[in-house]
Amino acid sequence: MRRTVFLTAAAFMLAFANPAAAANASFGCEAGQPAVCYFRIFYYPQYNRQIVLPAAMKVTVPGINIGRDRYCVSLGKAPRYDCSPKLITNGYNH
Repeated sequence: MRRTVFLTAAAFMLAFANPAAAANASFGCEAGQPAVCYFRIFYYPQYNRQIVLPAAMKVTVPGINIGRDRYCVSLGKAPRYDCSPKLITNGYNH
């Protein structure tokens, strides 16, 4: 009986557990004119998004899981899929 109650309570808690709350993260291109920064954001667990910023531009990206999602950045062309991603922080990502 105890085991059944415990398993039922555990299943109920898992079913209604909130995933990590998505937040906004700041990204910016600190390159000089006329450079363009390409960001590739890797959302956990499987999809990615590309953001293109001209020089000296900053933007806030919604829906980021701070401390879990990662990103790569490169100048002039899109980062490769096999880049070395950096962890997204709640500060300024560049």
